[in-house]
Amino acid sequence: MALDPKTGGILGLVSLPSFNSNLLSRGISLEELKSLQEDPLKPFLNRVISGGYVTGSTIKPLTALAALEEKIIDPDLKLYAPLELCLFNRYTGQSECFYDWQFHGWTDMRRAIAESVNPYFYIIGGGYVRPGSADSRLPSNFKGLGEANIRKWLSSFSWGKKTGIDLPGEIEGRIPDPEWKNSYFKNAADKTWTIGDTYHLSIGQGSLAITPLQVALSFSVIANGGTIYQPQVVQKIQGGQDFEPKVIANNFLNPENLEVVREGMRQAVTEGSSRSLLSLPVKAAAKTGTAQITNKDYLHHWVTVFAPYEDPEIVLTVMIEDVKGLQSATLPVAREILNWYFKK
Repeated sequence: MALDPKTGGILGLVSLPSFNSNLLSRGISLEELKSLQEDPLKPFLNRVISGGYVTGSTIKPLTALAALEEKIIDPDLKLYAPLELCLFNRYTGQSECFYDWQFHGWTDMRRAIAESVNPYFYIIGGGYVRPGSADSRLPSNFKGLGEANIRKWLSSFSWGKKTGIDLPGEIEGRIPDPEWKNSYFKNAADKTWTIGDTYHLSIGQGSLAITPLQVALSFSVIANGGTIYQPQVVQKIQGGQDFEPKVIANNFLNPENLEVVREGMRQAVTEGSSRSLLSLPVKAAAKTGTAQITNKDYLHHWVTVFAPYEDPEIVLTVMIEDVKGLQSATLPVAREILNWYFKK
């Protein structure tokens, strides 16, 4: 998914696996149609606008922006990020721990975005009360955003609702909340929203169902300085009208907060999780994500990039489903596309 952050214009939209549309225009046989309809890879599904996916760490720049806007944390304040962050579970009387992919230690917001530091986002998202047995470097009582504020800000970035793109079949997606969880699960023990659910939401795990279009659109706001444009495929009709950019929302973010998040995404390229994009012919900023799904051996891989960093003209989101392992499958794709785009 590629769009122009200055207009909302769609530069490219690709969903694979696809099908040969000529089959439909020339008259498809019932056997061919049945084969496509029953294909487990769902070639008729436009994943960009009709696929709802868990986003993983792709969400973290948005969680960071929400925390800055709600004045939860100063971006320069360093929080201690252990390998595992443990809470006291009052229901079981035991510690409940949430893990990171590697040890990070003292971390400010820019580094947390660049290196995708889970405990930092657990704390600013869900808050933290330090148990007596926990590391004394952890905050004793930190008030986080809470699920309601996280949902409010994700919604403001067009997550969980239709963007209004001029194509049929767009879905709203889903940002889970306590009411949804209570109605969705049958087992009484699974119905209650817990701080663990808020932690998972803070890092893009759990029951999120977000489209690649919604992800790209939200990052276009970071790229362009705070304006949401309605995404549009059609630019003009020959001999007819031109389709002007349509503003959905603007001036709802503090420019200083946007700059902090932009700097964190740039740091991801210079010294963080997206260093392979340093070879691009222009400066870029990026955020990767690896989202756990039901089969724990496989993940959805994401990356969103905007470039050039100083004056972005493209926002690119790449998502690949069901990848085995953590090694990013999306960064090489993004690098190849952007190399072509800026060298053509």
